[in-house]
Amino acid sequence: MKKYNGTRYNSLWDSSTWAIVAIVAACCLVPCFLDDGIWVAIICLAMWAFVLLTLIGIYYKIDGDKLVVYSFFIPTAYPIDKIKEIKPTKSVLSAPATSLSHRLAISFTDRRIMKSTMPLIISPVRQREFLCQLLAVNPDIRH
Repeated sequence: MKKYNGTRYNSLWDSSTWAIVAIVAACCLVPCFLDDGIWVAIICLAMWAFVLLTLIGIYYKIDGDKLVVYSFFIPTAYPIDKIKEIKPTKSVLSAPATSLSHRLAISFTDRRIMKSTMPLIISPVRQREFLCQLLAVNPDIRH
């Protein structure tokens, strides 16, 4: 796995993210108070830990001419020079984004990059700085 450097942008945790974590925690705590045995409690706590690790493992880096999206700590690099448009979205599509309300939809000029017509949806913190850094690499991005 290639090691990427550059500026790191964590994925934004807002009230929707914390609500998801709280709901999963509540669902995992219920079996702990029932008399179902220790294994059910261990499995539920392991599932809650998996959800937390999944959310913590989502972040983004801008490394030279690449936008690197980490999902569960696994990087996927996208060429910044192929970005056509970046716009805010309220889409609830599955994406490497932890926020449900502060998301950006990134469209590419070449459909083969995403292997579909769907945009890449992310939720970086410091969105203005993130956009400025992308525009410094590719000033042709519509926003």
